[in-house]
Amino acid sequence: MSDVDDLRRQMALIRREMHTNVSNVVSDVEEAMDWRSVIRNHPYIALGAGLAVGYLVVPRRKKAARKAVPALGDAFAAASAAPPIRVVEAPSKPAKSAGRRLLGWGVGLLWPLVGQSVQAYAAMWLEDQLKQHMNLKPPGEHVPPSSSGRPGEPYDGEAARRAARRG
Repeated sequence: MSDVDDLRRQMALIRREMHTNVSNVVSDVEEAMDWRSVIRNHPYIALGAGLAVGYLVVPRRKKAARKAVPALGDAFAAASAAPPIRVVEAPSKPAKSAGRRLLGWGVGLLWPLVGQSVQAYAAMWLEDQLKQHMNLKPPGEHVPPSSSGRPGEPYDGEAARRAARRG
């Protein structure tokens, strides 16, 4: 009988170690998916990369195009005097419409929220995939029985769908 008890203890120890290992992997994956952890761990590199990307992405201001054109009437003035120069201004761009400015403002406001939502969904999906792959049941968490009722088989939700169709 002690051999059976030893086997059970060893199996319980292996299950506990697997749970801690998978929990560590999940936390490492969450940290890798979290862009803030990269900035916390490497702030100077992140600052330099941000400045470099900003320099390359943001367009330079266009200087007001000025064209120097000598005045035609004074072109043949005295040889010692410099000809007068007339400055011609380039036409400016028309202003953006209010609707286009409002759309740009709305996209700028919502884009970070969309990015964070996608990141959170991807982290949850990856964690679920890891749990499903490892078939782990954390201690204290209630896991519904499998659809076939046999222990050790993953729960696929088919029994819940059948019960929902009946009622």
